[in-house]
Order: sequence, then C-alpha cells, then structure tokens
Amino acid sequence: MGRSLKDAQARIVEQEFAAVGAPGTGQDRTNLWANTLLAGGTQALKEKLIVPLLRGQVGMCLLYSEPGAGSDLAGVRTRADRVGDHFVVNGQKVWTSYAATADYGMLIARTNWDVPKHGGISFFFLPMKQLGVEVRPLRQVTGESQFNEVFITDAVCPEENLLGELGEGWGVLQTALAYERSAMGEAARGPRSGVPEGSGEPLIALAREAGMLGDPLIRQEIARVIGLKKLNALNASRAKADLKQGTSSPLMSLGKLAMSRILHEEARVRTLILGAGSLLEGPEHPRADDANFLTLNAYFTSIGGGTDQIQRNIIGERVLGLPKEPEVDRHIPFREVRTS
Repeated sequence: MGRSLKDAQARIVEQEFAAVGAPGTGQDRTNLWANTLLAGGTQALKEKLIVPLLRGQVGMCLLYSEPGAGSDLAGVRTRADRVGDHFVVNGQKVWTSYAATADYGMLIARTNWDVPKHGGISFFFLPMKQLGVEVRPLRQVTGESQFNEVFITDAVCPEENLLGELGEGWGVLQTALAYERSAMGEAARGPRSGVPEGSGEPLIALAREAGMLGDPLIRQEIARVIGLKKLNALNASRAKADLKQGTSSPLMSLGKLAMSRILHEEARVRTLILGAGSLLEGPEHPRADDANFLTLNAYFTSIGGGTDQIQRNIIGERVLGLPKEPEVDRHIPFREVRTS
C-alpha cells in the first residue's frame, strides 16, 4: 500500500472519529469491522458505515466457515456471480455468531473457479436483512444458541460492498483475521454470576470465598494462570505494534492460542478450588455453575477464529520459519480440486 493511500485513509479515520466524538479512545485499534472496512472498502461504503460501526449501530457477523471449508477457508464454495452492478450470492455458511441480528455479514465467496483456490476468492459486506438469507440457530453444549447456520439463495450484494479487488479477497481476509485473533487473544467471557467489586483476580477471589487461599497447591495453580495472562498481555502489545504499522502479524496467533490455553487452565483451577462442589448445578450453586459453564465455553476459543491446530501451523511457519505443510491442491484451478 502506497504512503499516499495510507495517509488518505488516516485522514478518513480522524474525520470519522471526530464525527463520533471518539478520538483517543482506542476504538480504531480494536474495531474488527471498521478496521477491515477501512483497509479494503470502497469510498462509498466507508462513508456509509464507518461511523455507525464505531457507534455500535450496525450489527455484524462473519460469513467465513462452510460445512466443507472450516480449517481450510480457501476451500469455500459459496459463490458470488456478477450480474450488472451487483453480485448474486449462493451457498451455505456455518458457526456464524450473531447472524440472526446482524445487518451485514463479512463474506468470503468464490468469484473465479479457474484459478488456484486462494486467488479466486472475493470479500464482501453482504446485507443480511433480505429474503435470500435464512438463519438457523445451532444449540451449543452450554445451552446457548450463539452460533448459526446461514443458507444463502440468490442474495443480492451491491458492487460497492466489495472490499479489495475482485479475486483478491484472501488478502482482505488476512487483515480481518488478524483483528479477530487480536480481540480473541485479549478478551474472554468471565463467570456468569460475576465477581464481587474490588475482588481483583477472579481465581483469588474464588479461593478466598471457598476458604482455599492458604492451600499451597491452589496458590501455585493460581499463580501459574496469572503468569500466563501476564505473558499473553506482553505478546498482545507486540502484536498491536505491528497492527499500528498496517501489517497483519502472525503474533496474533500466539495470543489466540495462549488465550485458549488460559481459558482451559482457568476452568480447571476453578474446578480444583471447588472440589466436589463443582458437581453441583443450578442457580442456588452459582460458583459451580460458573465453573462448569466456563469449562464448556473454553472450547469456543479453541475452535472459533481458527482452531488451536491452525494457530500452531501459522506459528510454526510464519514465526519459527518451519517448512509449510504440503498442499496438493494449492496451485491447480479450483474447479479441478477433488471433493468428497
């Protein structure tokens, strides 16, 4: 990206933040939707959506994964065909959070079947509130229905909603994934019953409440989790420095993988603190309910935004410089790729 274009984008951001009264809040570094739009969107779409996105007035979701393209997003078969001044989209997406309430979905779809898989993908802001988009909730192990299947039949997407050039959506996707992994590497859902104000570290508060804070094993396990959190915070600072330079850092995968480990470890220590009491459930046993919910919910971060295994591949190849995994279909036209 040339310096003049970067400077122009920076001016747009400052203008938009001034309009919403948010300069200096850091929103421009953490808003996945606005940053992705800023990096690749048309001028018309930026003017239409950046301010509402920063104000939280527009609901968004991610239309990436498909039943046959989860770990390998380059294998998507949802198609977008140009018809005049718009695209007609057909396909299916799955594991889509908040699809039922979203106004737009960040969509990757195939627009060219005669080039290798990474080169035939385009990136769109697909309007969700139309007849061609059907959302079906999926019941999760936690009892919630945050994820959905999305069936897309002859849905219309205006040409101005294309981000990046046609067929170059893979690069836009990498920017979006970097911001998503940054967010997932920093934040996580806490206990549903909450932590008393002023309690500090939740595990310390729970151990104190359970009368286990003096147990040396419990103290050691809590210290280990706190150490992991501190280390992850330092890594997040390194990765954010890259984002400020306008580059997508593979360090985001370190943070994403670390948060997955932290959540599983924190849930395990909660169960250890509660002992046999963790077998209880129901509103009359809120701490046990928390421990069991967080144990199950930890798998969300292990899977969503790229599985732990995918993050390890990225770290191995892009951080450690190890050889890439073989991909027999990487350099052949996508329509020739074999499917089961």
